[in-house]
Amino acid sequence: MSKTISPPPATPINEIPTTIARLRTTFQSHRTRSVEWRKQQLRKLWWGLHDNENDISAALWQDLKKSEHEALQSDGIWLKNAIIDALGDIDNWVKEVPVTADLLAKAGSPTIRKEPLGVVLIIGAYNYPFQLTLGPLLGAIAAGNCAVIKPSEISQASCAIVTKIITEYLDPDAFAVVNGVIPETTKLLEQKFDKICYTGNGVVGRIVAAAAAKHLTPTILELGGLNPVIITKNADVKLAARRVCWGKSLNAGQVCLSPDYAIVPASKENEFISTMAATWRKFYPNGVQASADYPRIVNDRHFNRIKNLIETTSGEIKIGGQTDESEKYIDLTVVKVKDENDALMKEEIFGPVMPYVVIDDVDDAIEFANRVSDTPLALYIFTTDKKEANYILGRTRSGGATVNDTIWHGASHKLPFGGVGESGMGSYRDKFGFDAFSHHRTTVRQAGGWFEMVLDARYPPYLPSKLAQYRMLLEKKPNFGRDGKARVSWFGWLFSLGGGDKKTVVVKYVATILGMIYFLRILFLS
Repeated sequence: MSKTISPPPATPINEIPTTIARLRTTFQSHRTRSVEWRKQQLRKLWWGLHDNENDISAALWQDLKKSEHEALQSDGIWLKNAIIDALGDIDNWVKEVPVTADLLAKAGSPTIRKEPLGVVLIIGAYNYPFQLTLGPLLGAIAAGNCAVIKPSEISQASCAIVTKIITEYLDPDAFAVVNGVIPETTKLLEQKFDKICYTGNGVVGRIVAAAAAKHLTPTILELGGLNPVIITKNADVKLAARRVCWGKSLNAGQVCLSPDYAIVPASKENEFISTMAATWRKFYPNGVQASADYPRIVNDRHFNRIKNLIETTSGEIKIGGQTDESEKYIDLTVVKVKDENDALMKEEIFGPVMPYVVIDDVDDAIEFANRVSDTPLALYIFTTDKKEANYILGRTRSGGATVNDTIWHGASHKLPFGGVGESGMGSYRDKFGFDAFSHHRTTVRQAGGWFEMVLDARYPPYLPSKLAQYRMLLEKKPNFGRDGKARVSWFGWLFSLGGGDKKTVVVKYVATILGMIYFLRILFLS
């Protein structure tokens, strides 16, 4: 990749409020409510990505030394496919949805309208500068919003191409890019938006949330955390090692879903480590550093941060450990640590270093993972026992989880992506992104005329007869006693006989009724 892409200039700070006002005017003109307008913007975004594929690859190589394969797989083709699917589904997404309601409310034909929020702010991340910036934008466009996009200044070349695509292909009165660093971002966060989507670390996430709170602006925060890999005695350890290797080497570990540390039983430790070493030799036959398939750390600050973690660990380096500052290269490194007090277990690593601890008991492994971080963005479980997998899932929390693989729950553009607790709030992608950037507006269309007689009980004076009428029409009776236990009706008891699927239950119910009729007939005729 010989092409050099220059970073975009910073946006003049005094232009930021004016830009947002322009977008607000566009939204208030109702132009973005047209579904056809939304489709046109999505189609133009697709062409923007398609026409600039070579620049996307070049930018990701310049910023992260990503191979063309990885660049297009994660940022180019991934986004184009997401747009195609959204275009195919958007007509269903925008439909007004009828809502089941009680007797009185049902007469008003209640529905949920999906309406745009207004002007939203999207703050992207450097590790996947296209997917994590334009992915949320896709949902915002489909929902009918205007948007300000703030790409990450850390991946400078990618920032330039994101700016080019948005400014050259999308409606300039509805979409704008703000470039810069802390002053520009600070000025942005002083403005009022209708929703903010931020992807990054928890420190900045708290700053974004605090700024949003001043305007009562809702947020989507996609953060991170220490993502555990729990390998049990019932795991296929060779499969586990291969898939952990892939997940850890992806983007040189600069992935919010990256497996951060592993918990391995003693009986599996040697096989796990030897298989990881062999797998990485197979992935990079000429050596990791010599391979064009292995990315680099994004800048000197992050390189030195990760290098310092390796140098300060009290653990035993089992694989790797080499670094090269001139290339911002850090080898794929595996370290055996004693406990969660090690330097490698204190923060999200966001690099190609993976500590592991040896713990035999599943409950002890769960307790350890919850102690390190009880709400990581991802949880990975390796076991051939489905009950054991469900047991672990039922006693942990995480934004998402994958059993017998890594990254995979976050790989599809059709599945919701988001965190919980310290790893974030809210989710997006596909219909979930459309919903995240929509207001679900409850709407009732009340009948007039004769229906006013039915509604008479709501008006003063509040006579006893009106309360009796209300109770008769709307008051529901509980199916439980004071002890909190549910009472099963005679019909419910019949349906529960023997269990089984619905069809089986109905057959049993009919057979029981016919049997009782036959019994009563004999009883009364005898």
